[in-house]
Amino acid sequence: MLTPEQYLGAVAERIQRSGGRLNSVQIGPATAVVGLFTESVMLSTMNYCVIAAAVPEVSAAALHDFTGRATQHARANVMGTVGLTAASVVIAGLVSPRVYPDAAQVASAKTGNQFGGETRMVAVDTTAGQMYAFVGKKLWGAAMHGMINAKLQFCFPQPAEVYAQLQWQAQQGQVPPIQQAPMPPQPPPGWQAPQQYPPGHQQPPGYPPHQPYGQ
Repeated sequence: MLTPEQYLGAVAERIQRSGGRLNSVQIGPATAVVGLFTESVMLSTMNYCVIAAAVPEVSAAALHDFTGRATQHARANVMGTVGLTAASVVIAGLVSPRVYPDAAQVASAKTGNQFGGETRMVAVDTTAGQMYAFVGKKLWGAAMHGMINAKLQFCFPQPAEVYAQLQWQAQQGQVPPIQQAPMPPQPPPGWQAPQQYPPGHQQPPGYPPHQPYGQ
């Protein structure tokens, strides 16, 4: 069965593979994988902050609390003035073997419009093999939301896709993503990361009681 640590390893690997600045940051009681991306769109700067952490269980309260902390970290690393010359996009995900229904519902709900940015919550249930997040369409800023959806779905793949990748790596005799520390293995010499992925891009299957968060 896929473990939360294995999934985090895949998230970290994908952040690095798509050109993000990878780091680990203490968010509440958990050490989170953090990826920062800066992309120019028209005359604005898109600041993406992808944050993921593994926890024993995920409730709606835990997801809201983690997302709030992640947003504070993201705003501290924004390049430009949010709402004027820059947009801040926060994609915050909790990975766990147990995701409660209220957390799945909150993560999947359509997000409201925000001034100067967007916040997406993600809940990944490694036991059920499900990734919960809003990746639908919005009339406001349709092109931007298409880019956000693509970034979210690439950095937070379906658990079955991660498991298939681990199986493929095992068959090839490769070392899988590290199991404990949320940092990815280094790429082989000469390997170059692609800079961007079109909306809807997917890698082939074989390719490489509730407690509030912090209490």
